[in-house]
Amino acid sequence: MAARPAILGGTPVRAGKSWPSWPQWDGSERERLQAVLDSGTWCSAYGGEVASFVEEFTAFQGARHGIAVTNGTHALEAALCACGVGPGDEVIVPAMTFVATATAVMTAGATPVIADVEPESCCLDPAAVASAITDRTRAVVAVHLSGRACDLDALTSLCGERGIALVEDCAQSHGTRWRGRGTGTIGDAGAFSFQQSKLITAGEGGMVTTEDDELFERAWSYANLGRIRSREWYFHAVHGTNLRMTEWQGAVLRAQLARLPDQQRRREESGTLLDTELEKIPGVTPQSGDERMDSRARWGYGIHYDPSQFSGLSRDGFEAALGREEIALGFRLPSLHELELFKQGQQAPNGAAATRSYPLGSLPNAEQVTANTVWLDQRVLLAEPEDVLDVVAAIARIRDSAGAVKLRTGKTVRAAARVAKAALRRSR
Repeated sequence: MAARPAILGGTPVRAGKSWPSWPQWDGSERERLQAVLDSGTWCSAYGGEVASFVEEFTAFQGARHGIAVTNGTHALEAALCACGVGPGDEVIVPAMTFVATATAVMTAGATPVIADVEPESCCLDPAAVASAITDRTRAVVAVHLSGRACDLDALTSLCGERGIALVEDCAQSHGTRWRGRGTGTIGDAGAFSFQQSKLITAGEGGMVTTEDDELFERAWSYANLGRIRSREWYFHAVHGTNLRMTEWQGAVLRAQLARLPDQQRRREESGTLLDTELEKIPGVTPQSGDERMDSRARWGYGIHYDPSQFSGLSRDGFEAALGREEIALGFRLPSLHELELFKQGQQAPNGAAATRSYPLGSLPNAEQVTANTVWLDQRVLLAEPEDVLDVVAAIARIRDSAGAVKLRTGKTVRAAARVAKAALRRSR
């Protein structure tokens, strides 16, 4: 019998132990930042750090072209605009993603159409995409959630047949390769993020990648106030905005990228270890992989669980119990259609509609993932193997005492909800 869970008074699995920190940095970042400071050239229009980072990152990912921008959201906006997305268009996005995937569509003037995901992978379901296509569909955004690539064979085929652009949201997939090709090089364009929590980071930052020469020129122009690369600096031919990354960010990201291959190896080894050991626990299944991925970046780690195997324990309860075991938990995404922005059908300042109406039950796979999946923070995957196995021990404890855990966490969650409601009333 497993030891008593911490939430029931037992000693936490991780008592007195810490997880690796994030972000990770050393003297390389310090030296590069000092060099930029001393140079007096802090704008990437005149310096070389960002240009060098673009060259190094595109080589790492296997991309023909790259454009460094201010953040991942802007990378999506630039990619969509370069693909010709605009007012009156629809863009299909997955239900399981960060809100920026959809709001970038709205910023481009188009309407995001939310499609369901595959329950095992949590990624966009090609069949749901096919059902959502209309004569207004201009693009599909495929999100490689937690580094797990979407079914790019099916999506590229579908989009190619329908004449629809495919944009890869690669915010969490630095280093993932599909049939020998890096994510962000398979669709028409890719969009990467270098935000604080991502696999390499400068606090913020992003990049657009593409294999298409003309799309590259359009994206570059959009991110540089409508300039044309072959013309003089103050020649502005089309509408654009300023999305340039700073030399500070480029300097930090070059140092971050240098250690990414080793970090990716550790994350992949930890993920494989968890895949093997967690499947020994009844009612627990890791986020699925795909043999067509040659390598898999892991931004966090998804664990599906069957509540019937855990005495009906809710996700809130499961997370509360894991937290008491001092397991580092990661992101907690709701399905997009559950957000108030889309429930209320709000509009962007430019008049773009938020989305269609999606009644409860219309996206059953995404709702299931939301209810029955917990995510580990990516720091767990950088730990030593014996530390990674603490996750397995914690879940075994919780399952063994699931009925009592459900009762205890139910009271805890309800108490927290009462406190939150009281605070809300006082703030009005």
